[in-house]
Amino acid sequence: ADRAFLLHQGALIWQYFADWLRPEDHWLPPDNVQEQPNLGPARRTSPTNIGMALLSCLAAADLELCARSQAAELIGHMLDTLEALPKWYGHLYNWYDTASAQPLEPRYVSTVDSGNLCGCLIALREGLYEWGQDGLARRAEALSDAMGFARLYDRERRLFYIGYDVQRECCTQGWYDLMASEARQTSYIAVARGEVSPRHWRRLSRMLVGDGDYRGMASWTGTMFEYFMPNLLLPVEPNSLMYESLAFCLYEQKRRGARTKTPWGISESCFYAFNPGLSYQYKAHGVQRLGLKRGLDSELVVAPYASFLALLLAPGSAGRNLRRLRDMGLEGRYGLYEAVDYTPARLTGQEEYEAVRSYMSHHLGMSLIAIDNVLRDSVMQKRFMKD
Repeated sequence: ADRAFLLHQGALIWQYFADWLRPEDHWLPPDNVQEQPNLGPARRTSPTNIGMALLSCLAAADLELCARSQAAELIGHMLDTLEALPKWYGHLYNWYDTASAQPLEPRYVSTVDSGNLCGCLIALREGLYEWGQDGLARRAEALSDAMGFARLYDRERRLFYIGYDVQRECCTQGWYDLMASEARQTSYIAVARGEVSPRHWRRLSRMLVGDGDYRGMASWTGTMFEYFMPNLLLPVEPNSLMYESLAFCLYEQKRRGARTKTPWGISESCFYAFNPGLSYQYKAHGVQRLGLKRGLDSELVVAPYASFLALLLAPGSAGRNLRRLRDMGLEGRYGLYEAVDYTPARLTGQEEYEAVRSYMSHHLGMSLIAIDNVLRDSVMQKRFMKD
């Protein structure tokens, strides 16, 4: 019943990529486009943004939102740029200026961003082989093969560092140590390719949190992103601990919505506060019952992309929640806005909430990939797992 609604949302999201993947930005997606105050595109991008944009081209053709030939042409332009970008041992830096296609200083390599891009390139390669675009597929494969993860791994702790600081020539002294984390995909790829020991997978903490009779793995900030983002490519087996943790995350997210009488779906996102340049500020918002970090329930910001991420696990309730957000007037030119902020301290006058009127490439990309998965029998997961 939600098929037409989801295809409509997908078409709006695809328009963002169709408009902003353009030659003056070397075919790289802007980090975000802010509508109010109207700042236009933020001309910088990250490996995650790029990976999501590549798979969005694939998803748009899957859903017949654009012709395969158009999608393949855009992918080809993006691969041209990716091959030419300055890199660190095959890894992209964390931020590039899209106008100059040069890394932004200070140069940094983010472990989770590299894992996101690598996973996207693996799924992209399989999709291109399906289309008979073997030359493009081999180019995607060469880029993902060049990304070795051993340099970002702490052999003593058997955990991944947060990233590598190129100026200081050392890894950041922080580690991804939770299974319920957006870095799960990075860990999976590195173990599967034999770059790190399978013992690393056992080292990821499966500490449980509970509510009444329900249990799930704890995350750091209790966001939908940490639990569900890897699920775009990495399936969860029904009744496994990971599956139960995703279900528990959803349960707690819905409980928070019910308690506050708002739509559910809290994740890292922009919120209704501005930096000196009048860009929206950004941070991880979460649900305290799920997260180890303190003070998570002191603010309330709902992000529509969180509901798109939940489509594979709970298509009915995710669809209803997305319609509720749309009916609040949150649908703009490129689909649903970034977020809606209910935090009382940030509201002016009598409003119940403020809409955060911007669009972020990686949140829109994740949403479009989720739509493709739910309408086409987990197609992106199947491509990734074909390797």
